[in-house]
Amino acid sequence: DVDPTTGAIRSNRLKTCIAVRNTSGVALLPKRLVTWASGSFTEVDGYNNTTDTASAGVVDEHLTSAGVANNDVFWLTVSGPTEVKLGPGKEAAADTVLTSLTAAASTASTTAGQAQTAAASFLQAGYIGRAISAGTTAQDVLAIVNLVRS
Repeated sequence: DVDPTTGAIRSNRLKTCIAVRNTSGVALLPKRLVTWASGSFTEVDGYNNTTDTASAGVVDEHLTSAGVANNDVFWLTVSGPTEVKLGPGKEAAADTVLTSLTAAASTASTTAGQAQTAAASFLQAGYIGRAISAGTTAQDVLAIVNLVRS
């Protein structure tokens, strides 16, 4: 877990990312949760917009604010520390469970792909991981993501 812009070590934990293609039709923003395209484990088709739906991973936190363009390949964090954007009106304390936020649409909504705290367990579909930093409304929190499941 090293910040590639500064070289600073953030959490001293292993971070697992995979290269995937954005097939959503829109640019995907960094630090947001996305879902797999139907029948694929190499393409994502938009933001996760339902609390009880499994996320594919978190869009690379080090992308520019423009995000990743449609049909481009990018890094998707599936395990380990990464920054996740909290939804509007949502707060997270350190060591709280995170899930995706229910939103209107998976590609166009401003709140789609964002996170919230919830009483979820590791075995529930909407489980993302645990916040290891605190954050207030619409801020980014550092979380230990755990989406690698067999």
